Parts: sequence; structure tokens; C-alpha cells
Amino acid sequence: MERLFRSESNRVIAGVCGGLGDYLRVDPLILRILFVVLAMVNGIGLFVYLVLWIVVPTAGAEGMQQDQVIRHNVDEIGVRARELGQEARSAFVSYRGHQQADRPDQRAVVGGLILIGVGLLVLMNNFGLLGWVSLTRLWPLVLIGIGLVILLNNMKDRH
Repeated sequence: MERLFRSESNRVIAGVCGGLGDYLRVDPLILRILFVVLAMVNGIGLFVYLVLWIVVPTAGAEGMQQDQVIRHNVDEIGVRARELGQEARSAFVSYRGHQQADRPDQRAVVGGLILIGVGLLVLMNNFGLLGWVSLTRLWPLVLIGIGLVILLNNMKDRH
């Protein structure tokens, strides 16, 4: 039976969805969307992703013992968290006098704005400020929005 590995080539954060996609023969994009939806609905998507990141080795770590894999992956999480933090800082901090090349990627800005908007909606709902709106009815709109962003970005990249 084929063994599950995190992808080293098809990765956005840790290669979990790329590896799962190879193992299950499913498009990793579908798995990424599933993890995001599960993370938004009840947080389980983030938990499962982190657990898989910790316990599933990359193909390059094939000969390692499981405790070595876990130690290596936890170290990798720390390094990747610092990298993502640095990327987020550089995306939201604008220095006067720097060239336009230092401006953040438009997709990162759109993604950040979507996350902020969804976070604000959830926060307002938690405080009862959206009694007239049911957030469970808004999730399909979030999925449609994510799908449109992905499709538009793919169409723009091809032209």
C-alpha cells in the first residue's frame, strides 16, 4: 500500500493538502478549500491540518523514526510560522521612500481583506450585533467568493 507523505513540490504552507491529494488521487485545491471551510465552521480543519503537519513526513524523511519525524516537523512549523509572520508584516507595512516593488501582491491583499471581513462578521455575530442575519446562510456566499477568486486568478494567469 502506498504511504502518505507531505508534498515537497505541491505546497502552499506545509504540503499537507498536496500530499493528501496525491495519496487520495484528489485535486489538492479541493482539500485546501475543505480545510478552510472546516476551520471556519468549527475550527477542526485547523486542528486536523496541524496534526497532519506534525505526524506526516515528507518524502525526503522516509528513513526517519516517527519521533524524529515529529521533532523535525515541529521545528519546521516554527520556521514556517516565522516566515509567514515576516511575509504578513512586509505585506501590511509600507515604508516611505521604498520602491513600488515592495508593495504586497494583490492576491494577498484580497485574501487578507476577505479574512478580515469574515472575522468581523463572526465577531459581530458573537456579540449579537447581527441578529437580523444568520451566518449559516452566509457560508455559501463565502464559498462562492473563494471559488470566484480562484477562477479569476487562474484566468488572469493564463492570459
